[in-house]
Amino acid sequence: MAAAQTGRTGPVERDPRDHLCCLHRDAAEYRLRAAAFFAEGLRAGLRVAYPATDGLEAARAELADLDDVDRLVADGAVQILPAQEVYGPGGPVDPERVVAACAAATEAALADGFRGLRMSADVTGLVRTPEQQDAFARYEFMADQYIADHPLSGLCGYSVDLGEDTAADFAALHAPGPSQDTDVRVFGCADGALGLAGEFDLATVPVLDRLLTRLRPGADAGALVVDMAAVDFLDHRLLIALDDYARTRAVALSLRSAPRLTARLLELLADAGLHLTELGR
Repeated sequence: MAAAQTGRTGPVERDPRDHLCCLHRDAAEYRLRAAAFFAEGLRAGLRVAYPATDGLEAARAELADLDDVDRLVADGAVQILPAQEVYGPGGPVDPERVVAACAAATEAALADGFRGLRMSADVTGLVRTPEQQDAFARYEFMADQYIADHPLSGLCGYSVDLGEDTAADFAALHAPGPSQDTDVRVFGCADGALGLAGEFDLATVPVLDRLLTRLRPGADAGALVVDMAAVDFLDHRLLIALDDYARTRAVALSLRSAPRLTARLLELLADAGLHLTELGR
């Protein structure tokens, strides 16, 4: 079946999905992209934050593509943070702890007169093992929920050396950007729903399958709303994947703002015993 330079006061206009990914082949490629991301934020009156693993001087060198970085650090527009302060001492991250650290840094930026916070780090070293990847994926999802209604934006760097599937999974947890395109997007909504965007078919549903396993959305509450307002195309595989997840995790799963063809697909799949509830728009 086929379906289908401002000042530091006042609110900053931003995309609520301002959570980007940089898939890179080497560190220089990421740093160039991060410098452009930071420069754009500085022009918008944001503070920018760079979690560093090797100390202040090494971080300054890593930010060499950003003009006048020493002055920016001195006046607080650029903040170099110890990576352990943000991500913890090593091993799989604690997603709630990392989001709390990002929120605290955002509130501090606002208190200091900036219009928000823009953060970027190459996090490849934090996602080497399957356990690290699962925990960091959950953090990325929770970060979306915070970013959706707070003045925080992020650029996360991942090396393509992580492997095709892992790179695809983490790309899908971010809005598309200049360095990579992804056909699907899986994100956290401010109200706790799981958001989907893009085209879900034979090629892309496996990405969702893997991310559902990593994220386990709704498993603790026993219920999950899937927001499909930004889904451009789907076929029966998407609905079957969602139903399989709901059955496996004993989650009551509801579809919100689903494309019009979804109701017809659910009718056609009735004999398969799908337990998906379609909500209003």
